[in-house]
Amino acid sequence: MAKLICRPTYAKQKGAALAVALVLMLVLTTLSVTLMYNTSLDTKMAHATVVKKASLNASLGGSDEFIQKAHTQDAVFAGSNPLTGNTDVASVNLTGTDLTGEAEALTDFPTNCPHFSRSEASDSYIRCTRFEIKVTHEFGQNNQGNTEVVTAVASQIPGES
Repeated sequence: MAKLICRPTYAKQKGAALAVALVLMLVLTTLSVTLMYNTSLDTKMAHATVVKKASLNASLGGSDEFIQKAHTQDAVFAGSNPLTGNTDVASVNLTGTDLTGEAEALTDFPTNCPHFSRSEASDSYIRCTRFEIKVTHEFGQNNQGNTEVVTAVASQIPGES
């Protein structure tokens, strides 16, 4: 005996499932591209923050290096301590890439050191010169960004009290 095979008729189908699937795929693709763009932007912003913090740390370290080299009379300052005189220091290259420092005298003549009075000093005032040290670190593509650290320093004049 022969079996009857019923085949469905395709005449009633209009392709609605295909259209819905294509729309859902379009929505998911758009969503994934948008999320990838946002993730890329977040990564760039995080990297910029890290670079800026590193530049600030380099500038702070450069300020300490400037003072340390001045007090040890480094060859950068021609073997003398510029902070004991009242002369400005032009741009000096410091250790590190794109790191420079300069100093500007805040007074024309030595003054009494801060926080010292005759009662706190042994027999007289302690004399100091006062400087403003500015250290600049350039960073970024083509060194377009920079970080400046300005430090005020009172440096005791050796042998003068």
